[in-house]
Amino acid sequence: MKKILFFAYTLEVGGAEKVLVDYINTLKDKYEIDLVLLQKKGEFLEKIPDNVTITTLRKNNFQYIFFRYIPFIRKIVINKIANKKDYDVAIGFLEGRSATWVADIKKKIRKLAWIHNDVNKFDIGISEKEIKDSYSKLDKIITVSEVAKKSFCEKYNFNLDKVEVLYNLIDEKDIIEKSKEEIKKNEIFTFVNVGKMRPQKRQDRLIEIAKKLKQENYKFKIQIIGNGPEEEKIKELVKQYKVEDVVELLGLKINPYPYIKQANCVVVSSAFEGYSVAIKEALLLKKAVISTNVCGVSEMFNNGKYGIVSEISTDDLMDKMKKVLDKKINIIEIEKNLENFDCENNKIIEKLINLIEE
Repeated sequence: MKKILFFAYTLEVGGAEKVLVDYINTLKDKYEIDLVLLQKKGEFLEKIPDNVTITTLRKNNFQYIFFRYIPFIRKIVINKIANKKDYDVAIGFLEGRSATWVADIKKKIRKLAWIHNDVNKFDIGISEKEIKDSYSKLDKIITVSEVAKKSFCEKYNFNLDKVEVLYNLIDEKDIIEKSKEEIKKNEIFTFVNVGKMRPQKRQDRLIEIAKKLKQENYKFKIQIIGNGPEEEKIKELVKQYKVEDVVELLGLKINPYPYIKQANCVVVSSAFEGYSVAIKEALLLKKAVISTNVCGVSEMFNNGKYGIVSEISTDDLMDKMKKVLDKKINIIEIEKNLENFDCENNKIIEKLINLIEE
C-alpha cells in the first residue's frame, strides 16, 4: 500500500478544505494517508478518518517565527516529518506555502501541488521567485479549471505539459442525503448564496442589489450562508441599506444543503474563483445558478445549459436576477437540463489515482 503525505493549513469550512477531506475519505482504503496542517483546527477535523495521523506545524507563535522566516529551520522540520515513513507521494493541497513545503522534501518522492484559484486575481502568499522555485521542483501542478491552468502557465511561464486540470470532487451521496433535512419553508422567491465571507466572495454586491430590488418593489428574499472576516461589514451594510426584511444572514451552516434545495435560485457574486464547489453542489441538487463569470463557471455551465453567467459586476448580476424574477430567463428549463448533469466523480477519482501512481 502506497503512502501519501498531504499538506494543508487548517480544516475550517471552505471549498478547498471540503474537497481535501472528500479526497482523503475517497482514497483512505487504497492508500495509507497522513496529513500535515499548519494548525489543527476547523469544523472538518471530525471528518478525517481515525487512521490518518495529523501533524501540526504551528505549535506556538515563538516556534512558528523560526519555521516561517528561517528557510534552513523550515527544511529541517519538513524533512523530519517526511522521513518518519517511506512516503511515496507528497501533496501540497493549498496553493503557496504548502507547495514550498513539498518542494523542501529532499528524498526521492513524487511531488504534487494544487492551484485552486485564478493567480491573475488571487495572491497565493509567496513571492514570484518562491513560486517559480517551488513549483518547478514538483512532478505535477494541478489546477481546478482550464482557465486557472492557462492563467498560471502564462503568468509564471510554466510549460502546459507540467500542469493538469482536475475538477473538484464532491460527495454526491452525502450532499443529497443531507439536503433532505427539514427546514422552515420559504414563502417568497428566494435566492441563496453560500460562501466564506471574505473579500473575493463579494457578498456586498448582494446587499446593494437587495436595496435596489426593494426600491423597485420586487418580491424576493436573499439568504446568505457563511461567516468570515467580512461578516461585520456585511451586517453593517444590511442595516445601512435597511434591507433586514429581504436579506437573511444565516451564519455558518455545516449543512447548507436544505437551504440550497429549497431556494428558487442560487446566486454567486464572487470577484474570482478557481472552480466553485458551492456551484457544483447546487447543480447536483438541480438548482439554477446565476454566477459572475469566474474561473470554472463556463466549464460547469456547459455554455449556459446548466446556469446563467453574468459579467463580473454588480449591475449585470442584478440584471440577471431581475430577469429571473421577471421570468425573462426560464429557470425551470435550466432545472430540466440539470436532470442530465454529471459530477463526473468516477473520472475525477480515476485521474487523481493516475496522477498519484505515475
